[in-house]
Amino acid sequence: MKKDFIGILMAAGTGTRLGHGTTKGLVEVAGRPMAFYAIDFLRAIGAKEIIVIGGCDYQKLKEKILNYDNSVKVAENLEYKKGNLYTLLKVLPDINSSFLLANTDHIYKKAIAELVANQLNGITAFCDFDRKLGDDDMKVWHENMKLNQISKKLDKFNAGYIGLTYCDKDYIDQYKKQVEDMLKEDNEKLVVEDVLRGLVNSGADINIGDISGYGWLEVDFLEELKRAEKEILNNKELY
Repeated sequence: MKKDFIGILMAAGTGTRLGHGTTKGLVEVAGRPMAFYAIDFLRAIGAKEIIVIGGCDYQKLKEKILNYDNSVKVAENLEYKKGNLYTLLKVLPDINSSFLLANTDHIYKKAIAELVANQLNGITAFCDFDRKLGDDDMKVWHENMKLNQISKKLDKFNAGYIGLTYCDKDYIDQYKKQVEDMLKEDNEKLVVEDVLRGLVNSGADINIGDISGYGWLEVDFLEELKRAEKEILNNKELY
């Protein structure tokens, strides 16, 4: 059964590691801003509404997005130098329906949209199992497709998180309660993956969604941008 959900795109960061002097969502890959790829992907999955949360270069990002798709809602995070949980917080209090959380610097093949759409259930962290993970990748240890641990620093892992988290409307209160508890730590570096870790530690079941078999692109560094450009230009029909 098709799920009704809001797509939330986090696009507030400075993108300093790319060296383009602007937020990642505005950085072009094969002639298109990264934010456009993410918006199209969320639409392909079935998002009934999309909210983009900007921060760095907010006005430029907002104008670019609304010129591309004026049905998208754009929110501003003035605290964009903090961890990205504070970006999500700009809209989370007003979210009372299912949502799919995404990052602006991840570019997914079109075929992955159907895989994601078919696995929207409870709280789901989407992963792959066919990628070599490096130091900067978010690693996952799961047991029977249930999240057990998530961290970039895991020594033992059997999956890689791909930057997509789904939360069904029936679990919104549980998700928000976990966020509230974490904010008591007064930690400005909190990220959305910390919420998943906290939920698991509190005894919650977090599903693992599997999108293996297609590959996808993460654009954090200049060399990754160059690889992404080449990949998309050579395989435009896949993206």
